[in-house]
Amino acid sequence: MARWKESRVPLLEIVFCLLVFGLLAAVAIPSFVYSDDPKSAGCRANIDLLNQKIRRYARAHNGWTPADQAEFQQLIAADPGLRGALPKCPFGQPYVFDPASGQVVPHHHER
Repeated sequence: MARWKESRVPLLEIVFCLLVFGLLAAVAIPSFVYSDDPKSAGCRANIDLLNQKIRRYARAHNGWTPADQAEFQQLIAADPGLRGALPKCPFGQPYVFDPASGQVVPHHHER
C-alpha cells in the first residue's frame, strides 16, 4: 500500500500538464482549421497594403482620407510603389474604397 502512495502523480502536476496541452492545442488547431489558400492570403495582403497607403495619405492630409473612389484612384495613380494601378485580386474581384469608413472594404470569395 505504501508503494501505491509513492507512485501517484500529484494533482497539481496533472492540472499543469493539461494546461500546457490545452495551450498548445489552442495555438495549433486554429492554424489547421482556418488555414486559407494562398489566393485568399494574397487578397488580404493587397487590402492591407491599400489601407496602409490610405492611412499614410490621411497622416499627410490632417486625418482626411480620400473623399470618393475617384480620389482614391488618384492616390493610387500617384503612388510609385503601385506603378499607378491597383493590385489585382487573385479572384478577379475589384477592390472597393468605402468613403464612409475611409478604407478598402474586404470582400468575400466564392469557392
